[in-house]
Amino acid sequence: MINKNTKNPAAIRSKKALAIAFVNLLSERPLKDITIEDITSGAGLSRQTFYTNFSQKEDILEHSLNALFQQLTDRLQPLPTQIDEMLAHYFQFWCEHKKFLSVLFNNQFSHIFAINNAYLFRNELSIYSEKAADSQEEIPYIENFLAGLTFQMLRTWQQNDWNKEAEVITQTAGRLLKGDFFHE
Repeated sequence: MINKNTKNPAAIRSKKALAIAFVNLLSERPLKDITIEDITSGAGLSRQTFYTNFSQKEDILEHSLNALFQQLTDRLQPLPTQIDEMLAHYFQFWCEHKKFLSVLFNNQFSHIFAINNAYLFRNELSIYSEKAADSQEEIPYIENFLAGLTFQMLRTWQQNDWNKEAEVITQTAGRLLKGDFFHE
């Protein structure tokens, strides 16, 4: 992705307008049926503005998702001491962005989310893995487990039309982490 104009207020507004237009279009029709002109028209911007900020349509989603993960990271500061509290913030945050996640997942871009989520648990939230690990060798496994658990729970929640409250999803994740479901 082209990463131009990251501090320019006009570029920030343009990127946001393009992202909103693109997500709205993706909620109506498949990616292959959306043109750059459709996106720029929906945003009230020119093709030149699109190409000043992005190389291709998919870059808009990546940019938007990166911005959301940064917002989540900022919201989690300072990091909660308990993983259950962090999970509550995590699932509540994504609940607030259900429309975007639905568009992302329904258009086969869940891999972009999974990559960002793994990065989040490896870097920004690694303290939880470090606390749980008995050795340094376990840390990457725990980080990937947490990233996979949270991603799959979000994906399942979305596939079930967000039919549960964020608190219920958080409780279920906590119970999975504690092993409450698998007693002999």
